Amino acid sequence: MTDLSVKSDITPAVSVRALNPFRLFWRKYGAAYLMLLIPVCFFVLFSLYPIAWAVKYVFYYYDGVRPERFTGLANFRRLMDDQIYWSSLWKQALFSLKIILELPLAFMLALLLSSQLRGKNAFRAMFVMPYILPASTMALVVYILLNPYNGGLNQLLLALNLIDQPIAFLSGGWTAFVSGMVLDAWQNFGINMLLLLVGLTSIPKDVYESADIDGATGWTRVRYISLPMMGRILQMILFLSILGTLKSMGPFLVLTDGGPNNATELTFLYIFHQFFGGDAGTNYGYGATVAVFTALILVVISIGYFKLTKKMDYHN
Repeated sequence: MTDLSVKSDITPAVSVRALNPFRLFWRKYGAAYLMLLIPVCFFVLFSLYPIAWAVKYVFYYYDGVRPERFTGLANFRRLMDDQIYWSSLWKQALFSLKIILELPLAFMLALLLSSQLRGKNAFRAMFVMPYILPASTMALVVYILLNPYNGGLNQLLLALNLIDQPIAFLSGGWTAFVSGMVLDAWQNFGINMLLLLVGLTSIPKDVYESADIDGATGWTRVRYISLPMMGRILQMILFLSILGTLKSMGPFLVLTDGGPNNATELTFLYIFHQFFGGDAGTNYGYGATVAVFTALILVVISIGYFKLTKKMDYHN
């Protein structure tokens, strides 16, 4: 009887070990991998495949109509001599300076809304609304407001006797560029405010209570408590803001389409024109070359940014 009982106890363990390792793995992780299958397929279809397609056409001339033609490094040689592209890179970097306006405004509003302010939920919704609305719709509204003939802004300035005649904001190079920067900052500061608000509310209250006991108030609390403890989220918000502006066409596609005289031709707007037709016509091969080269620049900037901002994360 004792031998039989021992054998009966051992049998289940042996049967489990005898199972196929693949069946054990599938029983444990199969459902998780099935749920990941759809996003992975979308990633391959809409990310990896377009990247492979772009890398291939770097070495071809293709206008979408005639058969593709292998051109070797001709697209790279054209890129090196393309003054419009190099000028667009400078404009893209200049455009990214809008975060100097955008992030401080977002942080001040986040500080205000993290306090005991009446109606703060309504203010949150109002500030985030420009980010929710389509960028093309926002740009079209601003285009109407800046119209030199019957635009609301010109009518207001004339009524206040601040100007003698309407200003063509979108016809001048610098005025058009600054108008686009202000519009893009206005559209994106709301989401940054929301992220900063999340960071502020995640700081434990007992830290502030200890600071109050020590007599820390106002800017001292912000400087020595809020900012250091929000280092990680500030690092990511700043990174996303820089990367977003460096790969943005901004509102210029609707407002100026790169004009006047390429004054608002940002890099990714220039890439858009190469793919979908601009002054020089459609050239998928050259557009792919510009896109791949610009993507490599963004990778280098991203790596350099995280190396330079390691100290922003107080957990390290």
